[in-house]
Amino acid sequence: NPDHEKLMQIVLRETDRLSSLVGNFLMFARPPAGRSETIRLDTALAEIAELFEKDTTCTGRIHMTKKLTPDVWIAMDPNHLHQILWNLLLNASEAISKDGNIDLTLQPVRNKQVQVEVTDDGCGIPDEIRSTIFDPFFTTKPKGTGLGLSIVHRILEFYNSRLDVESKLDQGTRITINLASVEPPT
Repeated sequence: NPDHEKLMQIVLRETDRLSSLVGNFLMFARPPAGRSETIRLDTALAEIAELFEKDTTCTGRIHMTKKLTPDVWIAMDPNHLHQILWNLLLNASEAISKDGNIDLTLQPVRNKQVQVEVTDDGCGIPDEIRSTIFDPFFTTKPKGTGLGLSIVHRILEFYNSRLDVESKLDQGTRITINLASVEPPT
């Protein structure tokens, strides 16, 4: 029965959506402590970015450039790193209505810190909502949960880090994260 099949597809899709929302909410409420590993950051970022470039939100419309200083290491749970970068890339791509660019850079900075930047040339963030973008459930997207940036914020707090946001309306947004670097494994 075609009607029955259609109904089942809707139920499955909505179940997936709900499950994802619950997962995101739990991640926001209490990010798992995670298992820190020593990660070579340029390799890890390149792998996540490559996966993202193959994702349907990105394919064919987003041009991504990567400038990643090699041989920089951090201590973090790889799942946390994935969650952070994926959310930032997703936000950047959703800020770009048609075709556009995302730049991903990694460089060491002073005091044994490394800096990761995600820059897009999308719609930018209006001043009046800039202070609310990390609030849970705040979203400007029709299908958004408003948990992406708040999850990133919560995970980074766990690593004593934070995000800096610079944005110009209709010109784009740059998000910067500073993380503590560690010695490479021997």
